[in-house]
Amino acid sequence: MPTFSEVVDLIQPKQVGRYWFVGTSPPQGPRIFGGQVLAQSLMAANATVPEPLTAHSLHAYFLRPGNPNEPIEFEVDPIRDGRSFSTRRVVARQNEQAIFNTAISYHVQEQGLAHSLTMPEVEPPDFESAARNREAAETAYMLGIFGIERQRLIGHEDHAQEPHLRNWFRAHGKLSDDPRLHQVALALLSDFSLLSTVFLPVAGRRWQSDFMFASLDHAMWFHGPIDINRPVLYDCESPWAGNGRGFTRGQLWSEDGAPLASVAQEVLVRRKDGANDT
Repeated sequence: MPTFSEVVDLIQPKQVGRYWFVGTSPPQGPRIFGGQVLAQSLMAANATVPEPLTAHSLHAYFLRPGNPNEPIEFEVDPIRDGRSFSTRRVVARQNEQAIFNTAISYHVQEQGLAHSLTMPEVEPPDFESAARNREAAETAYMLGIFGIERQRLIGHEDHAQEPHLRNWFRAHGKLSDDPRLHQVALALLSDFSLLSTVFLPVAGRRWQSDFMFASLDHAMWFHGPIDINRPVLYDCESPWAGNGRGFTRGQLWSEDGAPLASVAQEVLVRRKDGANDT
């Protein structure tokens, strides 16, 4: 498995103009993993926004499947620069067609009202001594490609379940201390687990063959400093599915219980046999 730092070096978009970037993909399946182009768009936008501003929210749409064998062009639109907020719009294209677009808002650190929910009580992460978890991460196709380790707490079973998944995740290897880079890592990681949560009420594991599925959009709100070198808890649920779509949301927590980010996503869940939702 590559380290996440090696993955970042590979997918980092190269700046070819003031607001124009070109990125590549690691070898993967027939289409680009959505979390990758989300992370690349954030990296491209970051390069046009001065520090100390960091992203506090992003709202994205997946428009077309991306081809991992083709370069991706990222056009950054500097919509607004202010003293405490800046906004960027990023469009990712292949062969002159938009495959993804996102709006990203940046904010300086400020003091103010503060409260948060409490992290669920869960068993602590155990990446170092649980060889079965490392093996599972290495054999999970997409996780292994992107240098992400996983420890399942609530996973897919062979029977119908409540639409709720819970995992510990961690970047493989040491990442530098750049806070923006840790946001990029969390953005990439945030696209794991969400989509499959929709299918937990479907008995058995046939959903991968019985359904067409794809992410439609993705929203993310960053809450505090992130250290992806340490385990993060990802608690995902799907409160609704119907009309060929499913809605999912997730909370990301640090190992010590600090809220890191909130995520929401809508996904396509179309039956291949044309049957109606039940």
